[in-house]
Amino acid sequence: MKFSIVPVTHYQQNCAVVWCESTRQAAVIDPGGDLDKVLRVISDNQLELTKIILTHGHMDHCGAAGLLSTQKNIPIEGPHEGDRFWIEALSDQAQRMGFETMPDFLPNTWLKEGDTVAVGEQRLEVLHCPGHTPGHVVLF
Repeated sequence: MKFSIVPVTHYQQNCAVVWCESTRQAAVIDPGGDLDKVLRVISDNQLELTKIILTHGHMDHCGAAGLLSTQKNIPIEGPHEGDRFWIEALSDQAQRMGFETMPDFLPNTWLKEGDTVAVGEQRLEVLHCPGHTPGHVVLF
């Protein structure tokens, strides 16, 4: 598996593009914003974007997920449903934190402890790690 870290938003949080070297299929993890930067990584590496993965529901990590999902017609996986209230309040988060308001969304799949997420031929195990947020997940 290969990856590229893309700092996004005025918070400069780490969004990641991860991909399977065999299939060239890719996922974007935590697209908070600055989709032009993220999509440049996809294009420069000649990748096929197949999904969005969210680790938690804070605006700087998932704010642009709905827009990217709609633009590319790809599913959103995660975070854990414990962060539903954060995702349902994205407009409020954007206003309070100085972010551009993005389209509302709900994930196609909520993740839970023990799930696996596929990126091409690669499999990532989902660990539910509440603390930073109630629905925070880590991929191993």
